[in-house]
Amino acid sequence: MQHKENVPACHIIVLNVELESQAESPLPKCRLRGAENSDCYSDGGDVEATQESVEATAKEWLSLSSGYHSGGGSSEVSLGERATLDASLTSDDTSGDDSDWGEDEWPLERALPLPKWGCERPELNLVSLDQYEKFHGQMTQHLQHIVGSHCYDTVSNFIVFSEEYVSSRRGCAALEDFYRDYDPPLLPGRHTCVGLSCLLDTRLSVLEPHYPGLKDAIYKVSCEEEIDNVEWYCKGDTPPVTCEKEHVLLCIRIRVCSRAGVMLLDPGYHIGEPITVMEDGLAPQSGAIKGSTARAQVERTYHYRFWSSNPSFVAWQVTEQRESQPAHQHISLIHVARPFLSGIDVAERRNLAYPFKSLVAREPSGQLTCGLYFPIRDCHRTSVTFFHQVGGRPNHVKAPLNYFLAETPREDYIEAAITAVAAGTNRSTEDLRFTLATAARLLSDQDLVLQLTRLNDAIDKISKDN
Repeated sequence: MQHKENVPACHIIVLNVELESQAESPLPKCRLRGAENSDCYSDGGDVEATQESVEATAKEWLSLSSGYHSGGGSSEVSLGERATLDASLTSDDTSGDDSDWGEDEWPLERALPLPKWGCERPELNLVSLDQYEKFHGQMTQHLQHIVGSHCYDTVSNFIVFSEEYVSSRRGCAALEDFYRDYDPPLLPGRHTCVGLSCLLDTRLSVLEPHYPGLKDAIYKVSCEEEIDNVEWYCKGDTPPVTCEKEHVLLCIRIRVCSRAGVMLLDPGYHIGEPITVMEDGLAPQSGAIKGSTARAQVERTYHYRFWSSNPSFVAWQVTEQRESQPAHQHISLIHVARPFLSGIDVAERRNLAYPFKSLVAREPSGQLTCGLYFPIRDCHRTSVTFFHQVGGRPNHVKAPLNYFLAETPREDYIEAAITAVAAGTNRSTEDLRFTLATAARLLSDQDLVLQLTRLNDAIDKISKDN
């Protein structure tokens, strides 16, 4: 992904691009660096990722990072932001701090960089409900293509990060220091919510001729999960600095029959339909949306609405029902007023230290079909859970993570689960086994596990009062 280099907010550099097929390497090494505020790239599926297309995308990123796409007057960068940009481009990069981050970008006492926001985007005007329904149908088609053809994967970026740290530990003993200087890559074919949003953003660009202004109206937004003090969090035009921004999705500002709203597209949370949220709460406002889970006995339902006292935020109410237990509810907040420019620097970086890793495949509707998950803790205390369908019913198999380090005879039921999950996630059995063996080896490193735990605790402290 980017930002080890001291690149100003609106300055785009593509340092290294290697186009490799997913099958040729268990963990592809393709990365686009320096594109901090766009978080977007093209992979070799819907849009061919030639060197020319990468360079063209980089030029578009340059406008994205100023808060606009095509130079429309309604979304141009402000004079104050331009002055800040000009100052950053001419500033002296030398200082007494070894870090490439300025104190105003990433304070030393903070575990994550400060988030950045772009300029407010213009609306896409849909003059009738018929036009809205057609637009909604096209958005659904493209969203479901991304959800159904791309896995959600937080395992691969964790392995790349951890292996790079372990290999360089002699020169950088503290994980915290390495984390600050690390340049998170977007791994082709191995996407978190950030990469999935990028893929969808790229795919939707083909609709610009049919809906002029769509490229200006669509942008990435941030989500803060499970907020306790919602009214306090929503008191400003942007989220408070006590945010960690775990999640990224796409937002389109719309106006339907002269009424304002947004359309949210969330491939990272396995949601296979566009979410329409109107400021007045009336049609075509989306109703209840069923969330996907890996276990049949757990049901999740999502409701979305603008926060009553501040339309800069959409409240995402999650209701979870488990068998024989009271329903549990919480609210997450999506900041929709302005683009989120720190998807890689904040959200993707935060994901690296998150203490739970998963790889899942989905149907186009968002229903989970197969996958695996495991917590980040000492290998000898960790199990990996596989899930897949057997005879139309979900089947779960739990195996010790150190199973993948052992040379003892293999268990047939575990091997069957590995084979099923590998096939369902479009990986070879050898690839998946290698990935889990690497994870087991890394989590056998007690110092690494301890530092990861401390880093995650430090990140959690940022938002503990939210």
